[in-house]
Amino acid sequence: MMNYISTILIICLSLQITYSTHTLNLVQDQQALCLDGSRGSFYFDRGSGSGSKSWIIYFQGGGWIGGNNLEATKNNALSRSKTDMGSSKNKAQQVNLGGIFSRDSKVNPVLYNWNSIYINYCDGTGHQGYAKDPIIVGGVNLYFRGNSITRSIINQFLDELQQADKVIVSGCSAGGLASFTWVQTIRDLLPPSVTVLNVPDSGVFQDMQTYDGSISYKNTYHTNFMQLSNKEISPPNTRCVQSNPNEQWKCLFAQYLIEYIEAPIFFVQSPYDSWCIPNILKLSCANDGTLQNCNQSQVNYIESHAISMEVMMKSRFSTHFNTGAFGPACLQHCFLEGSYYYGTKFQVPTGSGNTIAKTLSAWVLDQSISSNYLDNVSWPDNIGCSNLSIEI
Repeated sequence: MMNYISTILIICLSLQITYSTHTLNLVQDQQALCLDGSRGSFYFDRGSGSGSKSWIIYFQGGGWIGGNNLEATKNNALSRSKTDMGSSKNKAQQVNLGGIFSRDSKVNPVLYNWNSIYINYCDGTGHQGYAKDPIIVGGVNLYFRGNSITRSIINQFLDELQQADKVIVSGCSAGGLASFTWVQTIRDLLPPSVTVLNVPDSGVFQDMQTYDGSISYKNTYHTNFMQLSNKEISPPNTRCVQSNPNEQWKCLFAQYLIEYIEAPIFFVQSPYDSWCIPNILKLSCANDGTLQNCNQSQVNYIESHAISMEVMMKSRFSTHFNTGAFGPACLQHCFLEGSYYYGTKFQVPTGSGNTIAKTLSAWVLDQSISSNYLDNVSWPDNIGCSNLSIEI
């Protein structure tokens, strides 16, 4: 019994991680407002040593305002404005962040001492969009200033970013999509001597119909919220906008947007994204993290979604040799902010030792190396993360 306890203690001690303590800052632009009218904000932690000239710009995730029509979308925005996802009023003064932000060089050997900017998400429309005047919903003024918030933060650090060695533009979920949205703008603002890398985490939301064919994803979210946030301003990627002047919504979908991104991309993306299955495909059979409760027709549709996502990522490899990807054949959404980043549950192939931290770190150092870690199996054959076996 004592040997068992000692073993557990050794394991626990070996897993102690040094977090990065980030401090809250309000954006300098006093007109860069959250939905509720409070000023936008970000968390910041200064890097050191060899990482003092390298940066992580990270967009917080958290979905989008949405609904089946414009009125429902407005009401959703009103509800969101009363939470931390629509306001900076109740933000903690400090937060401890792990995963890609970890200060432990043993688990985060390349990024552990980089500067990091964690952009809080409070505009509801993907860290972009602008409306000069507030929209009144239920007697409450709502502001759509995501573009102003992001640009204020970039401008605040622009002098340092222009002197940087490397800049990673990343984020999870809606923040992952925002990293796709903003990376080319950031690339264009910095000199060629700065290496700008895009590391979107679970930021691919495909333009697909629901399983029953009743509605497309873009009609639930983007078509409606863009009427509020993008009447006065286009999405940030100007090349995409110029190529799609009458379909600017495409510039908020990774599958269309990546064509207009020059920066190297490392996708962190499960083809079986556990947010996309219930929210885009509208299937609840996989809510337990497996497909064992789905019938064959449902499995086939989920597989078609996974294949489509893989094809999109592989097409990037075929045109940009410096692309990387980590795509385990397991149901998960978001990896980089927690222990999934450096833990051994998610490996490609299963049991290979190829974790996200290992593969991403190697790619950050050298984008010319082979970095295609897309699983060549289907669920549940990556046993380590299939949720059918004991978690590793």
